[in-house]
Amino acid sequence: MLPTLTTSAVPQAAPTPPTTYTNPLMQDVAQAFSDVGLIRAKDGAWYSYATNTSLTRENADNHGPAHLLPMMKTTDLVHWEFLGDAFSEANHPQWAGWPQKGYWAPDVRYVDGEYYMYYSAPGSTSLGAAIGLATAPTPAGPWTDIGHPVVNFVADSEVMEIDPMMFIDDDGTKYLYYGSFRRGGIHVVKLSADGRNAVGESTQVVAGERGEGTWVTKRGPWYYLFYSGYGCCIGDVGGGGYPLLVGRSKSPVGPFLDENGVSLTADQPGGTIVNSYNGNSLTATGHNAITVDRSGQQWNLVNSDIRADHTWGGRPQSMDRLDWVNGWPTVRAGQWTSDQPQAAPASAPKLGSSFSQPSDLADWRTVRGNWTVSNDGYVESADGSALLVSSKTGSANYRLEGDLRTTGGPAGLVFGYHSPSTYAIAWLDPARGSLRVEQRIAGKIVGTSETKLYDGFRYDTWHSLSVETRGGQATVQVAPAAGDNPLGELSVTLPKPLQGPSSFGLTGAAQGDNLSLAQLYQPVTHKIPDPRLGQELKDYSDEFDSVDPSWQWTGANQGHLENGQLVWDTQATDLSKADNLATLFLHDAPQGDYTVETRVSLPFAGSTGNARAGLIAWGSRTNSLQLAPTRTNAVRQTFLWPGPDATPWAEAIQLGPSADTMWLRLRHTTNPTTGEHLFQAATSLDGKHWQWGSYWNLPKDSGPLKLGLISMGGAGSTARFDYVRTYQS
Repeated sequence: MLPTLTTSAVPQAAPTPPTTYTNPLMQDVAQAFSDVGLIRAKDGAWYSYATNTSLTRENADNHGPAHLLPMMKTTDLVHWEFLGDAFSEANHPQWAGWPQKGYWAPDVRYVDGEYYMYYSAPGSTSLGAAIGLATAPTPAGPWTDIGHPVVNFVADSEVMEIDPMMFIDDDGTKYLYYGSFRRGGIHVVKLSADGRNAVGESTQVVAGERGEGTWVTKRGPWYYLFYSGYGCCIGDVGGGGYPLLVGRSKSPVGPFLDENGVSLTADQPGGTIVNSYNGNSLTATGHNAITVDRSGQQWNLVNSDIRADHTWGGRPQSMDRLDWVNGWPTVRAGQWTSDQPQAAPASAPKLGSSFSQPSDLADWRTVRGNWTVSNDGYVESADGSALLVSSKTGSANYRLEGDLRTTGGPAGLVFGYHSPSTYAIAWLDPARGSLRVEQRIAGKIVGTSETKLYDGFRYDTWHSLSVETRGGQATVQVAPAAGDNPLGELSVTLPKPLQGPSSFGLTGAAQGDNLSLAQLYQPVTHKIPDPRLGQELKDYSDEFDSVDPSWQWTGANQGHLENGQLVWDTQATDLSKADNLATLFLHDAPQGDYTVETRVSLPFAGSTGNARAGLIAWGSRTNSLQLAPTRTNAVRQTFLWPGPDATPWAEAIQLGPSADTMWLRLRHTTNPTTGEHLFQAATSLDGKHWQWGSYWNLPKDSGPLKLGLISMGGAGSTARFDYVRTYQS
C-alpha cells in the first residue's frame, strides 16, 4: 500500500465486500453529489469528487455552508466516507476570487506521481467561467492551485469554459475537453507537456446546445466521447432526462460519429444513447464517469434526481454496469439506471496484496533474488533477475493488476506462472522504451510482442499494468491508473502451458504495489430487445387519403390533405400560454397498451424559434408529451418534450439524430402499481432501424388521453405527415 492518507475521523468501509447495492449511492453521507469526478487511486481505493454542494439534505434545510469540491473515498464502490473539501478559504485559487459561485465539475487524474484536479471556476455572470488546475501528492489532497487558469474565460465566446476532462493519448499528448450548452458546444484543446496550459486553438467536437459533461475513453482503435444532454438539474416536472450519449472516432479530436454514422457536430447532430430515463424513480441520470472493478467490469457513475423529491436540487450519485455490445456502450444492456438492488462490483481480489507490512510476504514465494517491503508500503527488489510469485493459484480466466515503477532496469508483472521456467512477463522496459510481453516455456523464450511507449514516458513513477486472459488470449495494458486510458496495449495468444489456473507476481528491478487477481468478468453481449409492434389498430390509424371525422382540430383548421399527406405550416405559437395555445390535431387514444407511429418531413432551413412537428400525447396543456424534431438555434434535435414549456431547456430529453424526413414512435404502457401512463420514444432515419430512447410519465388522472400531431413553435416551415399508424404493444 502506498502512503496512508491523512483524513478526518470517519466511519470505515465495511470489511466484507458487499454482494449488492441500491441506487442512489452514499445516502448515509451525501444526498447531494453532482458532476461526479472519479479515479481509482494508487492506494487501491476509489475517490469521487463533486461540484460545490450542500452535501446533505439537513445542511440544505438549515442553510448551512456549501462544500467546495467535496471528496469521498470507497474501497468497494458501495460504502463511502467523506474526506472533506478540496478547497477552502485558506487554499482557494487566488486568481478566481472568493467565494465566487463555487467550483464545478472536478476531473482528477494521476500524472507522473501527482494528482491533477481540473475544475471549473464560474464567474460573476451566468456565462462567465474558466478552467483551473490544482495538484496534490495524494487523491485526498492537500490541493495546491497552480495560480492561473488553464483555459481562461473569453468574453462573448461561443464556448462555455466548464466541465473539464483531461485525457492522455498513447503518444503522450494531453488533451482537455470542455464546454456546455452555448452555441460553441463542446471543444477539445491540446495541453502543454506538463498539463498546465492550453496550446493552440481548440476544436469543436460536439454541436452547440447539445451537451456537457464530457468523458473520453479509448477502446481498441476507437476514442469514445460520452456527453450528457438537456435536463441536468432544473425544471418542474422531475428534473428532466439528462441522457448520456456517445460518438466515436479514430482521433481524439474527432470527428466523432454515432452508430448511424452521423457526426456529433452536424447541423442535425448524431449521438448514440448510452443511458436515459427509464420510467423508474431516478431521473436526470447524467454527467458520467467510468471506472473498472477488479474483475475488469466497467461501471458508469452519474448524478441523478429522485423523481418524487427533485425540487431541492440534491442530485445524488448513482452507479450501474457499463456493457459493450457490437462496439457500442450501453448501461445495463439497455435497461439503464437502476433503483432496485443490483449485484455489487468485484471490489476484493481473489488473491493479492497491498504490501502494507513485511508479514504480507508470507503469502508469496521468493523464487530468485531478495524482496523486501518498504517503509512506504510496497515491495521491491534491486536485482534484475529477481522473481516473486504468489503461493496460490487463481482462475483460468482472470484479470491481474499491479502498480509498477522502476529506477533501474526492466520491471515485470508475471502471469501464467506454472514453474520457475514456465511463465509470461509483461515488462516495462526503460532501455527499449516499450511495453513488452515475453513467454517462457521450459526455460526457453517461445514468443515476444512489443509496443513502443511514448518518448518521455516516466518509468520511475507509478503506472498500472493489467492482464486479462480469456480462452487462451491475453490483453496487456499499461495506464496512468487502473481503468484509465491505455498508454500501451498488447494482445497475445498464450500457449497451452501458460493457460489455466496459475500464479502471478513480479520480476526484475521492480517496485510493485496493489497486486491483485480476480476472476474475469463475463461480458454482456446482447442488449435487451427493442419493443415489438402488434396488430395495427385500423380505427386509430390514418393514411391521409381522405378526411377522417374522428380527428379534431382544437382550434381553427390549420392543415390540409395533399397527395396522401397532411400538410401543415408550423405555427408561431406553442403550448406555453393558456390564452394563446397552438392548435393541435387530435384523435382518441385506444385503451390498453399501444404504439403510435408517423413519418414526418420538416425542412430545417427557413424555420424560426423552436419550430417542431411530430406526435403528441395529450391529457391537458400541462399533462402532455411531445415527440418531435425541433429547431434549437444553430442545430436541430429530436426531443421527448414533457409539458408546455416554450423551449426544450430544461425538461426536454434528446433522442436519436434528426433528419428533414424521419420516423417517430411513441409507445404507451401503464404502470400496474401506480396507474401512471408511461411513454417511450423512438426515432428512425429510414423507417427500419429504430433507436429507442427516453421514457416519461403522465399522471394516472391525465386522461382520457388523446393522441395527435403538432406543428408549432416557430413560423417559416411546412410539415408533411405521411400517415399515423397505431399498433397494439
